[in-house]
Amino acid sequence: MVGSAQFGLSDQWDCHVYAVDSPQGVVMIDAGSGLGEADLAAELAADFPGVSVAGIILTHSHADHSGGAGALRKRFGCTLVTSEETGSILEAGDEERSGLRRAREMGAYPKELRLRNCPVDQTFRSGEQFEVGGRVWNPMRVRGHSNDSYCLLTLIDGHVACFSGDVVFYGGVLGVINAWDSSLQGYVEDLPMLRNSGVEMLLPGHGMFTLKAGQRHIDAALQSLQSGFLPAQIGQGVVIF
Repeated sequence: MVGSAQFGLSDQWDCHVYAVDSPQGVVMIDAGSGLGEADLAAELAADFPGVSVAGIILTHSHADHSGGAGALRKRFGCTLVTSEETGSILEAGDEERSGLRRAREMGAYPKELRLRNCPVDQTFRSGEQFEVGGRVWNPMRVRGHSNDSYCLLTLIDGHVACFSGDVVFYGGVLGVINAWDSSLQGYVEDLPMLRNSGVEMLLPGHGMFTLKAGQRHIDAALQSLQSGFLPAQIGQGVVIF
């Protein structure tokens, strides 16, 4: 982890930003808000001295995850990789579709946080493996938190790691929020794709993470979806920022 508001690694508007050592350099998962760029760069230099950044992969377009993408891409001269859905939002700097304009009006983000349009070098689709930094990634689109939310699965030391963005959190908590493209129905339709994935490391965009038995947290979310009651959601007694 090289960036995080909760763990005091970078700006107060940053999600957890992860960095994975890969054959062709470091691959970053998400880019923070853009307000903590210098802190992210310093953490990367300390944790991976002399190692270049091969790429940045985004889980979705919300500003705390994608706002720093353009600046970091330019700073490191690396490849920016997103889903097709996220890519169209970023290249247009579309604050409406990303939800930033409304979130800012609701007081969820400061006025200075903006979504700057930036080029996207590579896009992916759900279920189609791709390679970044010499590492293979398996993207799974799970709507519910947002229309463009993805989980990114890869093998680390032989174990399945799931970078879940804001899809599913520690304890089986889900990410339905007050946004136009967020709904429980998306989870009902898409989260079952993660059943039997054998996830060991569950690495979400906020809150606690785990390096063992991550699948049980996903299974807890799946079970709660089948219970007939509203599953626990991020923000219900859980501090994000």
